[in-house]
Amino acid sequence: MRSNKPIQIGDLLGRSEAARLLSRARELRELDALVHELIPSPLNRHCRVLSVRNDALIVAADSPVWAARLRYQTSQLVKQLTTDTSVKLRTVQVRVRACDCPRSSGIAHVQPPLSKRNSIVLKQAARSVTDAGLKAALLRLANRQTRPGQQEPE
Repeated sequence: MRSNKPIQIGDLLGRSEAARLLSRARELRELDALVHELIPSPLNRHCRVLSVRNDALIVAADSPVWAARLRYQTSQLVKQLTTDTSVKLRTVQVRVRACDCPRSSGIAHVQPPLSKRNSIVLKQAARSVTDAGLKAALLRLANRQTRPGQQEPE
């Protein structure tokens, strides 16, 4: 007969595949943080640890340029990681993968101003369009005019 006694989440996860996966993810996150400390800036902002397989650390870079720069650091990175951690590595494999998450560049997107002449042309085009969505979009564009004190584009 099955007992209705509650089981603690820790006990339930402790015996499951999910607990093993969570533990592995935590280890990789810690290794990623360590790698970011060891790699010089700005390179460390363009790479991340993907995995450790056998004796190879697999690291992704944002672009081929950053991957090439990271490859120059691999021998030093292997030496530092084998002395600093319990992870025994022989090599670092670098892969090019775009970042999964959007990163804030810190630069605000500035919409270019619209001249009065172009605004009039867009409003005329909006009057002749039958599609309501396109008409609304053209009118929104037409209303994007130069701000006071700003020079009007040619």
